[in-house]
Amino acid sequence: MFTTVNNVKEYTNKDVNTELIKRAQAIVEVYVGRSEIDIDRTDDMIVLEKMTAYQAAYMLDNEDVIYTQIASMSVGSGDTSQNFDTKMSSPWMAPLAVLASRGLSFNRGRSIKTGMIFQRGRVRDWRSI
Repeated sequence: MFTTVNNVKEYTNKDVNTELIKRAQAIVEVYVGRSEIDIDRTDDMIVLEKMTAYQAAYMLDNEDVIYTQIASMSVGSGDTSQNFDTKMSSPWMAPLAVLASRGLSFNRGRSIKTGMIFQRGRVRDWRSI
């Protein structure tokens, strides 16, 4: 597991049980797109430990709502319009867990150096033939 009952108490001052931490970790794994087996960096494990602790504390009072809420920006009543949030804001994730996820190494941008599309060759003129 990413975190323990004692870590949740340390980070959030909330008392949770192991079953709630397992459910919170499952949601965190779905959110980040990696399972515990796939994480090999220590700094990522520290971030995921905190994310799971925040998620477990968030789910302590809101667990039933987490599985039923939708990512909605606005609901209209006139012509019954519904606008969904297409960004990565997730109402089922703890806000602190979303902020902490920015520190994961596999979520950071990467630079790739590429060469030139057309290689510059030596220009030959009629005198060099």
